[in-house]
Amino acid sequence: MHQFLRNIAPRLYILALFLQCSIFSQTEQARITSIDFAGNSFFSNGELNGFIASKPGTIYSPLQFELDLKNILKNYNDNGFTDCRIKSSKAEFNFDSSGVTLSAEIEEGPKVLIGEIQISGNRLFSTELLKNSIDTKTGTVLNSLTLSADMTELLNMYEKKGYTFASVNVTDISQYESGGRQMLRINIRIDENDRVRIDNIKVEGNTETKENVVLREISLGEDNSITKENLVEIRRRLENLGYFETVEQPRILKYKNSTVLLIRVKEGNTNTFDGILGYVPPSQSEDRGYFTGLVNLSIRNLFGTGRKVEARFKKEIKSTQELELEYLEPWILGYPVNMNFAFLQRIEDSSYTKRNLSLKADAMISKKITLSAIFNYERVIPNTKNSVFTLFDSRILGAGAEIRYDSRDYVYNPFSGILYRTSYSVGQKKIYNTASFPNMDIPADFTVQKGSMDIDLYYSFFKRQSSLLGLHGIEIRSPRFEAADLFRLGGNSTIRGYREGQFLASRAAWGNFEIRYSLTRRSFAAVFYDAGYYLKPEDDLYNILSQEGFIYGYGLGVRIETSLGMFGVSYALGKGDSILEGKIHFGLINDF
Repeated sequence: MHQFLRNIAPRLYILALFLQCSIFSQTEQARITSIDFAGNSFFSNGELNGFIASKPGTIYSPLQFELDLKNILKNYNDNGFTDCRIKSSKAEFNFDSSGVTLSAEIEEGPKVLIGEIQISGNRLFSTELLKNSIDTKTGTVLNSLTLSADMTELLNMYEKKGYTFASVNVTDISQYESGGRQMLRINIRIDENDRVRIDNIKVEGNTETKENVVLREISLGEDNSITKENLVEIRRRLENLGYFETVEQPRILKYKNSTVLLIRVKEGNTNTFDGILGYVPPSQSEDRGYFTGLVNLSIRNLFGTGRKVEARFKKEIKSTQELELEYLEPWILGYPVNMNFAFLQRIEDSSYTKRNLSLKADAMISKKITLSAIFNYERVIPNTKNSVFTLFDSRILGAGAEIRYDSRDYVYNPFSGILYRTSYSVGQKKIYNTASFPNMDIPADFTVQKGSMDIDLYYSFFKRQSSLLGLHGIEIRSPRFEAADLFRLGGNSTIRGYREGQFLASRAAWGNFEIRYSLTRRSFAAVFYDAGYYLKPEDDLYNILSQEGFIYGYGLGVRIETSLGMFGVSYALGKGDSILEGKIHFGLINDF
C-alpha cells in the first residue's frame, strides 16, 4: 500500500499542478461579462463604473479589480463618507471560465462633515480672521488638498508680517457625535515663534563697491524686521544696480543672541566702452569719403560709490555730430534722492548748434516708484556764416515732472515686469533776433509744452524665452515750430530699419514687439517688429505743408557675451526696403 502511494503521489502532484495552471490560464483570459453593485445610494451604478478601469468586455484582472475597489472607497472618502467599506466582493466564472461576473456590496455609512475647526497658538491674528482666510469651512466635506493649501496660506500671512520662522500644522483630525450624527473636528496648531528682527547685516564679496552703497538699497520693515518678500526684493534691487556680476539670495543666519542677514555678491565690470565705426565712400561730387560712428564711455560705479559718469559722441553724417555728457550723484545727504546733471551739444549740418543743460532730481518714493523734477536750459544758435535763413536765435527755460515705475526682474535681460514712464514739461521760449525779421510777425516770447509716455511689458511663455511689448508716444505743443524743437523718430532706439532721427515730428507714436531667446544671463537672440506714426507740422516760413506717415521695420538681432565683452548686431528692413537695403547696427562693449 505504501509502495502504491509512493508511485501515484508524483502523478497526482503533476496533475494538480496542470489543473492549477489551466485554471490560472483560463482566469487570465476570462472576460468580464457584467459588474453589479449593491448597497450604494450616494453614487449611482453608472458613476461607480466611471471610477473603475474594469469594464464589461475587458480581460479580468484580480489585481485591477482590487485597485478599482480602493478607488471607489477614495471617492466616497472625498465626499465625506469616511466610514465607507466594501462589505463583500465576488468574481463568479461561467462553466468554461471564459467569462466572469463581478459584484461588490458597499456599506456607505453616514456622511461626515466638518463640525469644528480649532486653532491654537495664534496671537498675531485673531482666530476669526484665520478661519475666514482659509477655504476649509465647517459644514463642508474635508478635502486633504484644500487643507494643505490652507496651511500654506496661513504661513504666507505670517511671513508677510515678518514671522519667517512660524509653523502651522494640523495636529489631529477626529470624529465626534453631535445631534445624532458623526462630525469631524480639525485641530490646527500655530507656533508663531519670534518675529525675525535683523541685528546685523553682513556683506561679502564687495571688493570695490562700498558697503554703505549695498546697505542703502536694503529696505527692512519696522524694528528691522524682515519678510520673505524683502529677501526677494533685496536681490532684485542689487542685481538691477548693474554693479555686480552675481547676487546670491540673501540668507538669515542665527547666532547665539543675534540674527544676521548675509548678502554675498560678486563684483562685475561696471566701466564700459562702446564703439561703432562706419565709412561712407566719396560720391561723385566729393573727393574724399568720411567716417561715421558712435563712441560711448560709461563708468557706472565711480570709486565704488554708485556715482555714474557717461560720455557719448555720435557722428551721423559728415557735418552732423552730437556730444553728450552726464553725471549722477546718488543719495544726496543720505536721502533716497539722486541728482542728474546732463549736457548735450548737437551740430546740425550747417544749420545750427543746439546746446542743452539739464538738472534732474529723482526721489525714490518706494522700491519701484520714482518721482522726478526736471529743470532745463536750451540754447539754439543759428549758423550766421550761411546767408540763407535757417533758424532763429533762441533759448528755452523749462521745468517739468516725471513719474517712473519699474518692476522688471532684471534690467539687462528681463523675463517679467513692467517699465512705465510718463513726463510733462513746460518751457518759455524767447527769440532774440525777431527785430531782424520785421515782416515775418514772429512772437518774441511764447510757451512750449511737451508730454511723453513709455511703457515696456515683459513676459515669458516658457523657459529661456521672453517677449517685449513696448508702447511709446510723444507730443510737442507750440504756437510755432522749428527743426530744433521737433522730436526725431527712426533708428535703433525707436523704429529700426531707418536712419537715426530720419523723421521730424511734433507728434509721434510707435510700438516695439520682440521675441527673445536667452543665450546667457545677459545675452539673447531676437526677432522684432517696430511700427509707428509721425506728424510734422506745416512750416509757413518755407511754405511746407504738414507731413504725416506710417512706417514700420522688422528684422533680427543678437547680443552675445564674448571674452572681449558684449557684442551686439541687428539687421532691420524698413517699409518698402528690399533684402539688401536693410540697416545694420553693430557694436562691441568692452569691460575694463
